[in-house]
Amino acid sequence: MKLNIVIVGVGGQGALTTSGIIARAAARAGLNVVTAETHGMAQRGGSVEVHVRIGDVMAPLIPDGGADVLIALEPSEALRYSRFLNSKTLVILNTRKIIPPSVTSGTGSYPELDEIIGELRKITPRVIAVDASEIAEKAGNVLATNVVVVGMLLGLFNMPFELEHVEEVIKEVMSDRIVDLNLNALKMGYESAKSIRPSAV
Repeated sequence: MKLNIVIVGVGGQGALTTSGIIARAAARAGLNVVTAETHGMAQRGGSVEVHVRIGDVMAPLIPDGGADVLIALEPSEALRYSRFLNSKTLVILNTRKIIPPSVTSGTGSYPELDEIIGELRKITPRVIAVDASEIAEKAGNVLATNVVVVGMLLGLFNMPFELEHVEEVIKEVMSDRIVDLNLNALKMGYESAKSIRPSAV
């Protein structure tokens, strides 16, 4: 068994936390896990790319076209890293935009959401676009967006570990004051995935 997951976003969105939760849950299930952060959070708002490889793997980096799942915490970052997609990749796309300074200053442009989704679907039909940030807000804090998408991942994809493994990890690594919030965000993400048409995934 080999499972390749790419997580992308911008600094401050919790991409590293997301990868850590997934990796720890897999380890709890007795699986081999290798992770790599290839673009760091040197400054808040910068592009972040993290690889999680589970199962019969040794090298930490996922090759182009080799992702089984791409989790995009920010829409345009999915386009930036679309080279990892293939015709079977599942894309979990948070639709909440973070507009970069270059756009607000008038020196850059930001593609429309429909355009982003359209470009991704030229590669894979399995693009699930959901405002995970809105779900996180309903759970209690937009900062839990990254945990919402982990819940969605478990609801949409046949992962080699259980929801309970993730709950154990959240209880282990997060401070007491935010554990319940994140457990709620995880379950809300998981439940939201159930409402998505099976044909879409």
